[in-house]
Amino acid sequence: MDSDIKMIKYDEKIMKKIILQDEKKIEKQSVFWNMLFSILTSLQSALILLIVTRINGTEEAGVLSIAYATSYLMYAIGTYGVRNFQATDSKKIYSYDDYRNMRMVSCGFMIISSLLYCSYKKYDGDKAEIVLMVCFLKLLEAIENLYHGEFQRVGRLDIAGFLGVIRLSASYIMLIVILFLTKNLFMALCSVTILSFIILIFTKILFGILFIRDKGKSKGRKVMELLKVCFPLFLTSFFSIYITNAPKYAIDACLLETEQAYYAIISMPVFTINLLSGILYQPKLVYMAKLWNEDKRKMFKKVLRKQTQSIVMIGILILFFGLTIGIKLLEILYGVSLSNLRVEFAILLIGGGMVAIYNFLTACITIIRRQKFLIWLSIIMMLLSYRISNPMVENGGLMGASCLYLNLMVSEMVAVFIGLWIYLKK
Repeated sequence: MDSDIKMIKYDEKIMKKIILQDEKKIEKQSVFWNMLFSILTSLQSALILLIVTRINGTEEAGVLSIAYATSYLMYAIGTYGVRNFQATDSKKIYSYDDYRNMRMVSCGFMIISSLLYCSYKKYDGDKAEIVLMVCFLKLLEAIENLYHGEFQRVGRLDIAGFLGVIRLSASYIMLIVILFLTKNLFMALCSVTILSFIILIFTKILFGILFIRDKGKSKGRKVMELLKVCFPLFLTSFFSIYITNAPKYAIDACLLETEQAYYAIISMPVFTINLLSGILYQPKLVYMAKLWNEDKRKMFKKVLRKQTQSIVMIGILILFFGLTIGIKLLEILYGVSLSNLRVEFAILLIGGGMVAIYNFLTACITIIRRQKFLIWLSIIMMLLSYRISNPMVENGGLMGASCLYLNLMVSEMVAVFIGLWIYLKK
C-alpha cells in the first residue's frame, strides 16, 4: 500500500515537471519541435514519393502521388479547417469535448467521402486500395490533429510537435524497411497505418493524463454551433486543397501515371516554401490572437507585415536556389531526367510563394473572425479551376499544369490580400 502511494506521488512529480516549466523554455522548445514536425509533415508525400520512385518505379509513384492528393482533400473534411480556430480560442468559448465530438462527426464524413470518391473515379482494384489506405492514414492524422490543437491552445505546442516527430520518423523507417523487403506498396502502407494507430493511442493516453481536468459537458447544440461557425473554414480549406491540387486531378484525368510522377517531383520544392513560412508564423498565431483580442491593432498589423515580408524573402531565396542547383539535386535524388522541365519548375516555385502568403493571410482572417468572406472566394476559385483545369492540361501537358497552378495561386492570394486589407482598414 505504501509503495503504491509513493509510486502515485512519484508519477505526479513527473507530470508536474512536464507541465510546469519556464515559459521561455517552453517557447524555445515549441519553436524547435514545431519546426521539425512541420518539416517532416510537409515533406511527407515527397519523401515517400522518393522512396517509391527509387524502389518501385515512376508508375507506382504516380499512383501514390494522386493517392496523396486525394487524401489531403479527404483530410480537409476530417479536420474541418478547425485547427487554427481551436488553437486561437484563448477564451475557451468551446470546451475540449465540443471539439472532440465535432471531430468524430467530421471524421465520419471523411470515411464516407473517401469511399464515394474512389467509386466515382472508378479506380481499378490496386489503385483503389492504395488511395483508400493513404486516406485511412490521413484519417488517423485528422484525429491526432485534435489533440495537437488542444496542446497548442494550452500553450504546449512543444509536446504536440515532439509526438508528431516521433510518429513521422517511425513511419518513414517502417515504410523504407517494408518496401525494401517486399516491394509491395500496399503492404508497406498498411504497416505504417498500424504503427500510426499505436502512436495515436499513446498520444491520447498522454493527453488525458496531462490536461483533461476541466472538461466541459458537451451538448449537441454546442457541437452544431461549432460546425456552423467553422463551416467557412472547412469550405476554404477543402476548396484550397482542391485548387492547389487541381493540376494533379487534371493529370489523373488526361495524362499518364508517369507524367503524374514527374509533375509530383518538380512540384515537391513548392511545399518547401509553405513549410518554412509555416515554421515562422505558426508559433506566432496565438500571440497575434492575443494582440487582436486585447485591441492592440497597431502591434497586430506590425507583426502581420513582418511575417509577410519574411515569407516573401523565403520565396525569393528558394526560387534562386531552385533555378541554380535545385533541379539537379532533384535529378540525383529521384534518379530521373528533368532537364526539359526547367521552365515548369520555375513557374511552380513562384506559385508556391503565392500559396505561402495566402495561407498566412487566411490564418490572419481567422484570427479576426472574418472567415465568412473566404467562402465566396473559395467557391469562385473552385468553379474557375473546375472549368479550366482539364482543357489546360489536355492541351498543354505538364506546362499547362504548371501555368494552371500559377494562375490559380496568384488569383487566390491577391483576392485574400484585398479582403484582409479592407477589413483592417475598417
